[in-house]
Amino acid sequence: MTRNPKALGAGLLLLALTGGISPVQADLQWITGSVPKNPVDAGNPGVKDAPSAPAPAAGAASSDLLICHMITCTKIVNDYPNDSVNYFYLNKNDQICFYLYFLIKPASRIHTVSIECTNPLGIQIAKYDQEFRVGFTDRLLTVDNETYQWFLSTLTLGMDHLRAEYGQTGLPKDPGLYTFKTSIDGQEVGVTFFYVKPQPIQPPSPIATVAPGGSMTGPAGLMPLSTPISSLPIQNKIP
Repeated sequence: MTRNPKALGAGLLLLALTGGISPVQADLQWITGSVPKNPVDAGNPGVKDAPSAPAPAAGAASSDLLICHMITCTKIVNDYPNDSVNYFYLNKNDQICFYLYFLIKPASRIHTVSIECTNPLGIQIAKYDQEFRVGFTDRLLTVDNETYQWFLSTLTLGMDHLRAEYGQTGLPKDPGLYTFKTSIDGQEVGVTFFYVKPQPIQPPSPIATVAPGGSMTGPAGLMPLSTPISSLPIQNKIP
């Protein structure tokens, strides 16, 4: 059976126009309006989930979720990363912090965030789940004339001891590449990573400025650049 080139071209054009072909999206992911993984208990049902819009075609992007920051750092101060580092050393650092800041369109549902850390062999060493429950008037932020709710999730791994409150089950003692995978409401939304190295490169030792066996002030209490003193007479000619 032969194919009609005109019909094939028309089909590709129709596919592109209907959303079947879309550009790669780095920070925007589609979040469905399905029932959350951990719904409100029967004793406190709260408000039902807001009705969801029709699901877009596969691969289509939505601005319902915006990932703003996803980094690793050495410390979190006042709910903000103290730095941005993805290299950690076994003999220098004692912890690894993960920082996630994101925006979601207002909804009455419970949002669940899951952060998983795996070591260079792909073995999970930490898994931390967190729930966010807000109303339509909480944590509001306007970006490009669109209203969002902001959320912050952090995780800390101990390099010399386990942080059980963050679901840590293993220490990052093996040098290599570690991965953080983040899911929101059951949908994977981002991946970041960090390296663990044995030790940083040590700078060369400074050149000694004190003569062996002498003090900082030199013999007879003189400073190092003072005129030298000798008990021998100065020779008039070089032998």
